[in-house]
Amino acid sequence: MKEAQLIKEIPLASTDNGAITVATVKEPYGENSSPVVSLGIWLSKTSEDPDWKVHIPAENLDEVIAALQEAKKEL
Repeated sequence: MKEAQLIKEIPLASTDNGAITVATVKEPYGENSSPVVSLGIWLSKTSEDPDWKVHIPAENLDEVIAALQEAKKEL
């Protein structure tokens, strides 16, 4: 059964009421599917669904975090 747990909601820079959400989702694609981290981007939190959403498989999380840290150094 799909079970989501909100980890954090972060105000989205350069918006009045946008947000970035980070959540974990167990069995996101049905029974026995692997867990993911779900990132949601809302340009406005007045909508029910995010404008963008990405699911990162748990197995890829360390590599994605490392890539994000490297990208941060480039900025």
